[in-house]
Amino acid sequence: MINILDFKRILIFRIGHLGDTLVSLPAFWAVKRAFPNAEISLLTNTDANNPNYIAAQNVLPKEGLFDKWLKYPTGLDKYKTIRAFKKLLSEIRSNNFDVVIYLMTRNRTLKQIRRDKLFFRLAGINKIIGLENLKINLIDLNQQKPLPELNSEINFLLNCLSAEHFPIGDIETLKPEMLLTEDEKQFAQNWLRENCGKNFEQKKLVGIAPASKWESKVWSEKRFLEVGQRLIKEKEIFPIIFGGKEDREKGNRLLEKWKIGANAAGSLNIRQAAAALANCQLYLGNDTGTMHLAASVGTPCVGIFAAIDYQGRWKPFGNQHQTFRKIVECEGCFSPKCFNNRKCLDLISTEEVYQASLKLLTNDGK
Repeated sequence: MINILDFKRILIFRIGHLGDTLVSLPAFWAVKRAFPNAEISLLTNTDANNPNYIAAQNVLPKEGLFDKWLKYPTGLDKYKTIRAFKKLLSEIRSNNFDVVIYLMTRNRTLKQIRRDKLFFRLAGINKIIGLENLKINLIDLNQQKPLPELNSEINFLLNCLSAEHFPIGDIETLKPEMLLTEDEKQFAQNWLRENCGKNFEQKKLVGIAPASKWESKVWSEKRFLEVGQRLIKEKEIFPIIFGGKEDREKGNRLLEKWKIGANAAGSLNIRQAAAALANCQLYLGNDTGTMHLAASVGTPCVGIFAAIDYQGRWKPFGNQHQTFRKIVECEGCFSPKCFNNRKCLDLISTEEVYQASLKLLTNDGK
């Protein structure tokens, strides 16, 4: 068992997009709970080539979880990357970290793992937790079809800790807590009041995310339109479109045809959007970071998954959700662009998505 007194300065290494950050929260909180008095820093990435990239620092609470934020450079040219890594190496070394908690995704390669291990040793850190469990659970891109169902990313990251006897305690008490502030909650309340009506608390608010940064993940706009129309008619829902500013036009098209609803795409930052989703009775949408945002605040989700990845890997936190993913011959493509006419998504019918939405709205699992 690790002696809690051994670690005073901890570095957690985790990179990725919005969803990658949110599914890491239970593991982040496990570290914080085990070492409440340690100085905990997060090493995460930025993306110089993506203006819409959502940095972890804009998702996670500014206080109460991490003490410092270090940036892992991506998207730079060769020479800028070398300079940035030299600067990062010096910064990590100067912090005198006792340990690295290695919480990377399962599509890391052995070459990348070896490089990371060498980098941290050059930075003066010899103790790495989580790396060995990752090495034996790497995703096989040549896996025979159909693909097996994987443990969720949330549980995998917790297993990376527990496999090395990390004192995570009762897993059931670990949640993706975002520590939303009263100001963030109030901003969301004001936005909902202004855009959904003064009596928005009495309406069946449903958050809908019909887009994704990956074209291969996007269910048909026509099908979102149909499911939304039926829910408006049968359950009198009030739809709210969520997403980035690039999704606003699609949201406007849907709302124009529904003749009811509000468009939050591009109007709220991530934490404000989380506070607004907490007021929704349901999330309906693609497998996106917004789905994980809804799950993080306890909103039941109907998630529509393309078969680009392993089944179960990106399951949202909690047991109150309904997700759909179909088996196809090209599953596991891991491609942002589809080369098979979105066959896996077309197999997901409007009827089954509608019925799942109806059931969760009727159960009102919140």
